[in-house]
Amino acid sequence: MNFSGLFATNLGEKLWARITDEKTVHDMEVATKLRRPAVEAIGDDLIAEFGAPVRENRVKQMIGHMARQVMEKRGYVLDVQRVPVRFSKLFSTASRYKRP
Repeated sequence: MNFSGLFATNLGEKLWARITDEKTVHDMEVATKLRRPAVEAIGDDLIAEFGAPVRENRVKQMIGHMARQVMEKRGYVLDVQRVPVRFSKLFSTASRYKRP
């Protein structure tokens, strides 16, 4: 999927900054260590910070894509897709990562 148009928006740039900040990356890594989807740890915070726009399907897909880029850059690999998310009001399913 190509998210370049959406990423180039003000929202896209702000989401990238948020998803790549140290605290967010740490939260995603903790979720991953607990064998939970990485975005499960950040969904509610994204709603609180950005509001309704992050609830749009295309934006949620872009967030998942961004999370994957961050996790893979840190040495994680995709483990399972479409894992049910238990602790987020933003995502119903998401990808889980693991160390190779």
